[in-house]
Amino acid sequence: MSRPLFALIVIAVIAIAFLSMWLGWRARARRDSDVHTPQTAPIGEVLAEFARVLYVSTTPVGEPLVRVAAPGLRYRGNAAMTVRADGVALEIDGEDTVYFAAAQLRGSDAAGRRVGKAVESGGLALMRWDAGERHLESSFRFDQRADQRRFSEAIDQISVSSAASASDAPTTAQEEQL
Repeated sequence: MSRPLFALIVIAVIAIAFLSMWLGWRARARRDSDVHTPQTAPIGEVLAEFARVLYVSTTPVGEPLVRVAAPGLRYRGNAAMTVRADGVALEIDGEDTVYFAAAQLRGSDAAGRRVGKAVESGGLALMRWDAGERHLESSFRFDQRADQRRFSEAIDQISVSSAASASDAPTTAQEEQL
C-alpha cells in the first residue's frame, strides 16, 4: 500500500469518527429539547450566591453517566449561581442563563462521579429538579466544602419535596456501587 493511499484512508476514518460524534450530539440535543426551564429570573431574597462554581453536567436521576443536553445546560464550564427564595439563576460561561423555579426543585444530594467528572465521594453537589415528567439532577463542584454545604442548605430550604425525592431516587451509596 502506498503512503498517499494509507494517508487518505486514515483521513477518511478520522472524518467518519468526527461525523459520527457530531450526529450523535445532534440526536442527543434533539432528544433533550423538551427540557425547559422558566424564562424569567427569580427575584426573591438572596439565600446564597456563588461567584465561581464548576457546572459539571445534568443527568436523569439515578443515571449518572447519561448526559442531558438541555438548552443552557449542554456544556461543562465555570458558572455563577444565585439561590433565591423563589428559585435559582445559573450563568454558565458560553451558555444562556438558566433559571429554575423553586417549584421545580426537589432537593440536594452529593455524589462522587457524574458524566464528565469523578472526584472523592461526596465531592459533587447535586441539585435535583423536575422538567415536566423528567426527574433530573445537575451537578456542581465547589472549591470549598463550606460552599457546598451552604448550597445544599439553600436548595433544601426552597425545595418543594426534598424528603420525597430522596426516597424515590437511588442514594449516592447505591450509585457508587454501579
